[in-house]
Amino acid sequence: METKIPTIDIKKYGGKEIAILNGTVVAVGKSLPDVIQKLKKIKPNQALREVLFLTVPKSLTVIYHV
Repeated sequence: METKIPTIDIKKYGGKEIAILNGTVVAVGKSLPDVIQKLKKIKPNQALREVLFLTVPKSLTVIYHV
């Protein structure tokens, strides 16, 4: 399964953890447990293995997805 990664706004999400599902940012928090907790409230039956969790850098950095 190919995961779509959206363009992530560093000004909005910089220094935070995010959860991406189907090419959309669905949860944002200061830590991974915080993001997982928010995701479980939004989508209680969602399998975590289908969600992409990322740490967004505070400043502009080139990220290569292989």
